[in-house]
Amino acid sequence: MRISAWFGLLLAAMALGGPARADEWPTRPIRVIVPFPPGGPADVVGRIVAPKLGEALGQTLLIDDRGGADGIIGSDMVAKASPDGYTLLLTPSSYAMHPATYSNMPFDPATGMVPVSLLVAAQFVLVVTPSLPVHTVPELIDYAKKHPGELDYASAGAGGPTHLAFELFKMATGTNIVHVPYKGGGPALVAMAGGETQVMMAPILAAMPMVQAGQLRALAVSGPQRTPSAPDLPSIGETVPGFSAVTWYGMLAPVGTPPAIIQRLNHEIDTVLQDPDTVKRFGAIGGDPVGGPPDVLAKQIAEDIPKWIKVAKEANVHID
Repeated sequence: MRISAWFGLLLAAMALGGPARADEWPTRPIRVIVPFPPGGPADVVGRIVAPKLGEALGQTLLIDDRGGADGIIGSDMVAKASPDGYTLLLTPSSYAMHPATYSNMPFDPATGMVPVSLLVAAQFVLVVTPSLPVHTVPELIDYAKKHPGELDYASAGAGGPTHLAFELFKMATGTNIVHVPYKGGGPALVAMAGGETQVMMAPILAAMPMVQAGQLRALAVSGPQRTPSAPDLPSIGETVPGFSAVTWYGMLAPVGTPPAIIQRLNHEIDTVLQDPDTVKRFGAIGGDPVGGPPDVLAKQIAEDIPKWIKVAKEANVHID
C-alpha cells in the first residue's frame, strides 16, 4: 500500500475513533452556564429545556447561574472553557448587544463562540407597579411627560436588552425616565414588585407570572404585533408606530467544539422544542420556540450587533 494512501486511512480511522464522535458523547454531566443570577428569564428557559435535553442525551444538564457584568463574566467562562461539549452557554440577546456598550470585551461575540441553536424568541412586556396611576401606554407617556425625571425604570443591567429596549422607548416617545440598573432580571423584577422602581421593559417569560399574581401591571408587549400568549395586551406599536424590540435566548459552545457534538446538540434541541409540553410551557409565559440549524442563531447575532450599536450610540449608552 502506498504511504500516502495508508496515511489517509489512518487519519480517517483517527477521526472516527476520536472525541468528535457524537455517539461517544456525553459520558458525564454537561454544565450549562447561564450568565445571570437565578430567577431571571434565561434561567427560566434553561430549566424548561435542560431536563428534556438531558433525557435525550442520556446525561444530566446542570444549570450554573453565573451573574456579573451583564452576562459577560459567565459568557467569557464558556468562551475560555475546554471545547469538549461539557460546557455550554445559554444566553439572552444581550450577548449580541455587548459590542454596542463595551469597548474592552474579553472575547468577540461575533466569532468567540460557536452557535448551537436559537432556542426561544420572546417579546418584552412593558410593566408598571400597581400603585402607579396608569393602565395604558398613552397614559404612561402622558404621566411621564407631566412628571419628567420623577419616574425610575429598572433594567437587568446597564447596556443589556432591558436597558437598550427602554432607551428605544424613551427615544420614540420623548420621555425622561431615569434608569436604575440591577444585577439581573430577577433582582430587577423583585425591586419592581417592592416599589423601588415604577416601570420596566421586562422579559415576558419572567414578568408574566408576576403579572398574573397581581404583583405587576402589564401595559403592552414590545413586538410589532400582539402575542398569542397574551392576546388582550396591545403592542406598543399600536401607540408608537414602528416601535419593535424583541429578545431571544440561544445556546452556544466554545470555539473548537467538534462539529459532531454541535450537530447532535442541535438535533436533540430541535426535538425538545417541538415537544408539545415544551411548546405549552413556553407559550404560557410568552415564549415562541424557534430551533433550526446553528446558522439561524449565527444570522441573528450578525444582524443584532450593528442594530444595537446604532441604538446605543444615539442614546449615548456606554459602559466602558
